[in-house]
Amino acid sequence: MNPLNQELQKFIKQSEDFDFQGLKVQACYQGQRVVDIACGKTYSFYDIASLTKIVFTTLWFLEHSLCDPKILQRKVQGILPWYPHARVKVGQLLNHSAGNDWWQPFYKDISTSLSIEQRYQQMEKFCRQAPLSNGKKAVYSDIDFYLLGAIMQKLEGKPLLMIWQRLKAKFLGASDFHFNASNIRHRKLGDYAPTENCPWRKQVVRGQVHDENAWALGGVAPHAGLFGQIGDLFLYGQLIRKVWRGEHKILQRQDLKRFAARSMPKDQGDWGYGFMLPSEEKASAGDFFSKKSFGHTGFTGTSFWFDPERDLFVCILSNRVYPTRENKGFVRLRPQIHNWIFEHLKGRA
Repeated sequence: MNPLNQELQKFIKQSEDFDFQGLKVQACYQGQRVVDIACGKTYSFYDIASLTKIVFTTLWFLEHSLCDPKILQRKVQGILPWYPHARVKVGQLLNHSAGNDWWQPFYKDISTSLSIEQRYQQMEKFCRQAPLSNGKKAVYSDIDFYLLGAIMQKLEGKPLLMIWQRLKAKFLGASDFHFNASNIRHRKLGDYAPTENCPWRKQVVRGQVHDENAWALGGVAPHAGLFGQIGDLFLYGQLIRKVWRGEHKILQRQDLKRFAARSMPKDQGDWGYGFMLPSEEKASAGDFFSKKSFGHTGFTGTSFWFDPERDLFVCILSNRVYPTRENKGFVRLRPQIHNWIFEHLKGRA
């Protein structure tokens, strides 16, 4: 193990905020993998939670921009005639400015005895009935992404799992990202990191998506549900870096720059289209990532951040919600890891 990895491992293990099972970290600087560590008890596959939003859904809209450059400006109602709010545009769903609530416990009303198609029909009904607020601030909302998933299915004419399989083969074929469709595991139980001791499911969740709504939808959703290895997330980072540098044969740099750019004033929120931007205070990417940085976090203890100005991306996978989501140390430790990596690489610039 190189000295940089050894030092970062030591830093994490000595942190008072390392109060969860374990984590894996990989980082790429100027095209080279410079960090590759595992601390504590780790596993092959992790529930990447809301990183599904950028690995799957945002990637799909980035691809779709090739044939529909004005997709962000299109009215949702023009694609989904059943949607009742005429003013809402696709871009407002991607940057969470449509006015939807942050979350609703739809899983309590979705009948898991129904087919997947019928469950999505139930979700369509819930989204139709969901009220919009008139607030000016962006509200990070899974409901936005349920609607984006409905748009994807309408425009491609296929269910989400088939859309993902095509998208993965095209852009992330070397990865082992997968949905456990119908909550049937694709790998051995021991390969998956456990997440929460779920009071609703009355078991430790392992190999099933942690998010309750995604679970009720059969494990495949536009906002959560993907499982992956740290190397898979690194491959995604390489894809994003390649597109940003204009080196990808299909995806276009100008489209990624449009999706990753600030889409609203700072007082309304820190969002591009699908991507988080670093906030002024308590950014999960730490204190040193540039204002051009973009990425996302996942509730289970996952994150991806790319700083194109420094040509640096950092991938983190953990199961910080095991055995309970009350574990808060990871949220404090994550920006410290980004700070540490940045400070130890700046001398190489």
